[in-house]
Amino acid sequence: MTFDKILVGHEDGNLPVACQGVDCSYSSMACNRSFLHPDIHFYPNFEDVFIAVSEGNCAFGVIPIENTLAGSVTENYDLMLEYNLFIVGSVTIPVDHCLLTLPEAVEEELSTVLSHPQALHQCSDFFKANPRLSPREFSNTAAAARYVAQQQDKTIAAIGSSACADQYGLQIRAKGIQNRKKNYTRFLVISKENICTPECNRMSMVFRLAHRPGSLIHALSHFADCNINLLKLESRPIPESPFEFVFYCDFSGNYEDAGIQSAMGRLPMDLVYMKFLGNYPDISADE
Repeated sequence: MTFDKILVGHEDGNLPVACQGVDCSYSSMACNRSFLHPDIHFYPNFEDVFIAVSEGNCAFGVIPIENTLAGSVTENYDLMLEYNLFIVGSVTIPVDHCLLTLPEAVEEELSTVLSHPQALHQCSDFFKANPRLSPREFSNTAAAARYVAQQQDKTIAAIGSSACADQYGLQIRAKGIQNRKKNYTRFLVISKENICTPECNRMSMVFRLAHRPGSLIHALSHFADCNINLLKLESRPIPESPFEFVFYCDFSGNYEDAGIQSAMGRLPMDLVYMKFLGNYPDISADE
């Protein structure tokens, strides 16, 4: 399943989709998993993706939001609050990290490994086992691979997908170097339009509570009372209010469900602020 027919009513392809990085990045893989034949526009950072969608340069954007090893991509949670966009889809893809070098590189001469901070974190055990290798943060896994190919420096390597090796003429020195073999990243599809269809099975919102004892548990009790499965709860600090937080909440269901409407109807009495982020279809890694 892809989102083409669900979101735009057809599968003609060539939808302009924004993502961070370069070709063969995990974000580009998520774009290709989400849409049949996306016209992918690459941007240097995550905020540029939000801007491209906000300004109408791309119909959709695809951004990573959480990884099973490294946790949440907090920058994108903050950007969801800053920009007035909706989540219209969610897709999970497997992540298999490889150590990539120039074909003529000698393993004993390698000293520096470049990759995105999340990828480096996901491979922390590899660096513990190879203390002579120094991790260095880079904007994107595929961009790091491209940089290694361009620099022609045999002492540097990159962590990225096996597809990067083919794309940039690199050699795979080691496969599956992440801390756990089962490593997945969930990506969000964002849009200016709130698109809700019968296929939608996941909802997201962000809210702020009164700063008093029991406020969070009381708000969440509405979901439990209506037998709604809470999928994720993420807190983010409020810069102008030290040690206070907003909460991002994901839960199962469709807005047409009676239980969802009942819980959502009772929530406002407990909240200082609430923003609905979307009700959308969720594609798992196995689909």
